[in-house]
Amino acid sequence: MLSCVKATELMDMKEFERLSFINNLQLKIHTSMCSGCRDYMKQSKLINELLNKSRSTSVIVENTKELEEPNTTKLTRL
Repeated sequence: MLSCVKATELMDMKEFERLSFINNLQLKIHTSMCSGCRDYMKQSKLINELLNKSRSTSVIVENTKELEEPNTTKLTRL
């Protein structure tokens, strides 16, 4: 049986890379029996989703700020 420490390590790895068939199976079996690890997995997914949204939103906000800044270039008469 997979320990909770190893299960959480696999959950974190799963966010960034594909797990082997055996590791994925072990994780599914463990989380089917361990409510603490199921909760951790849900919370971890939520945190990653929020971070990804935050990153994309901050880029949009930064780009929007650039567009909203007034043009300070002085025009000269010809």
